[in-house]
Amino acid sequence: MKIKICSVALLLLLITSGSSAQGFESSAFGAPVIRYTSLIGQNSIILGGKFGWIINKSIVLGGGFYGLASEVRTNYKDALSGQSLALGFNFGGLEFEYIFLPGSAVHGSIGMLFAGGGLYFSVPDKSVPHNSYFSQDLLVWEPSLNIEFNTLSWLHTDLNFSYRIISSFRENYGIAKKDLTGPSVGIIFKLGAY
Repeated sequence: MKIKICSVALLLLLITSGSSAQGFESSAFGAPVIRYTSLIGQNSIILGGKFGWIINKSIVLGGGFYGLASEVRTNYKDALSGQSLALGFNFGGLEFEYIFLPGSAVHGSIGMLFAGGGLYFSVPDKSVPHNSYFSQDLLVWEPSLNIEFNTLSWLHTDLNFSYRIISSFRENYGIAKKDLTGPSVGIIFKLGAY
């Protein structure tokens, strides 16, 4: 609860400080995202995309969607096929970011993702008899720190460091919150002139 209150207070502070400045500028970007992380102790790649509306070159309001691209197997075996279940994981929602020193060739930003997501389990080889497995909804909070390089006038490359926090989740098929929570490192290619 404290995280939610602090996040909302930070967002209001950023919006208020941006709106009090003289003049108003806005621009936008779209960006593919590649992240490396660990899920249930296995190396994992998460792919996704995000977009943002930039106000006064500093405040970013946007959204993003991400999904697990690697094959991650659980320790839980399907009783009929004997196969280890494959994990599916995706999440998406609102993203907020504050950019420090946006005019510099190299600068930083902090961000926060508030997302809804889903976890699902499946039998990899569906050609054999198997049981059906269901998905579970969850919430994802992901604060991030970025180092941004103004590569070209229309291309900005970010090194992204984030920490995924999972809530509203109960243990399922031997997977607990701690198996999904953790750090990630990634690269973001922001396409847009700003």
